[in-house]
Parts: sequence; C-alpha cells; structure tokens
Amino acid sequence: MADVLIVDDDRLLRTMLADALADVPCTVREASSGDAALAAIAEKPPQVVLLDLVMPGKSGLDLLKTFSAKYPGMRVIVISSLDTESLVQQALSDGAHGFLSKPFHPLDVQNVVRAALEAAGAS
Repeated sequence: MADVLIVDDDRLLRTMLADALADVPCTVREASSGDAALAAIAEKPPQVVLLDLVMPGKSGLDLLKTFSAKYPGMRVIVISSLDTESLVQQALSDGAHGFLSKPFHPLDVQNVVRAALEAAGAS
C-alpha cells in the first residue's frame, strides 16, 4: 500500500490532512518537525510527502531540497498559506511536485495526493 507522510508542526492541521486522506488507499504517517520527517523518511521513504513550508528549525524549503537530492522518486506536495507566485515557483524549481494553498478543501488534498501517487506509480 502507498505511504504518505504529513510534515507540519500544527497538530490540528496534520489531523485535518490525515482525515482528508481517509478515502485514499494509503497509509498515513505524521511528523511534527523537520528532524522528525528526516527520521521517518530514513526509516521508510514514502511515495508522497505533504510538506509545510513554515516550521521551527528546518524550513520546508530546506527539507524540500534535501528530499529532492536524496529521494528523487519521492513526490513532495508543498502546503502553505504563503502562496505568492515567486514562492510557488521557487518550491517547484526546488523539486516540489505540487503546491496546495491553505486553507484547502479536503477534495483538493485527495486529488493532489491521488495524482502524486499515480505519478509515483503507487496507486
């Protein structure tokens, strides 16, 4: 079964994202920090990561660059309320496979994750 990792320092948001994925055939893991995400990915790389940009410690953009370099097959979807055109373009050029603006609709989460899983060959 496909594996999705949610990386966000906001517990409520992680819960909302996990709930949104209830109808998507995948296992969902959560990480509350950049370090926790790195540990979870080192243990078992997921097919898809939902990654917040603004977190204490390691920023989402720093993590995105690390993920892209070390795990090129992993699909990373950036989630942020900071959705300026330049930031979206920077995230995409740094290796993101998509960008989801907060606030989001659960169907948008499902659609972007399904598309990423399909692209990763894990549907």
